[in-house]
Amino acid sequence: MSPSSKFAGVDFSEIPVERVTSELAGLGQGFRCSRGEFVTYWRQGRIQREINARISQCWILRCEDSLAGYITLIADKLEIEQPILIDEGVQYQTFPAIKIGLLAADRRAKGVGRRLVEWAIEYVASEVAPTIGLDS
Repeated sequence: MSPSSKFAGVDFSEIPVERVTSELAGLGQGFRCSRGEFVTYWRQGRIQREINARISQCWILRCEDSLAGYITLIADKLEIEQPILIDEGVQYQTFPAIKIGLLAADRRAKGVGRRLVEWAIEYVASEVAPTIGLDS
C-alpha cells in the first residue's frame, strides 16, 4: 500500500470514536500530522500523561491499528464582563465550558478532523452538559 493510500476510501463517519486507554495509547506508528509537535505529543506520551493526571481526556479515530486522529477535551470556563442572564436572576460572570485542547489528524485521513469536532460537540451536548446542569 502506498503511503498516500493508507486511509483511501475510509469513511470516518462510519467509524466509532474511541476513548483512549493504555492499550490504545500504543497506536501511532506512521501517524503523519501537518503539525509535527502533535505527532511528538502522542509518541512521547504527553497525551497519556495528561490523561493520567486528569488534566484532559482523549478520544481517537483509527482504522484497524493505524491512528487517524485524536482530540483532547479539557474543562474550562467562559468569563464575561457583564452578566448576560440578569432577566433570569442569574448574576454569574463565569460559566462552565469544555474546550478542545488538541486536535490532530493524519494528513492522509480526509474528514477525520471534522468528524472528531462534530463528535465532540455531540458528546458534550448529550453526555457532559446534562451532568453539570446545562440540559436544555
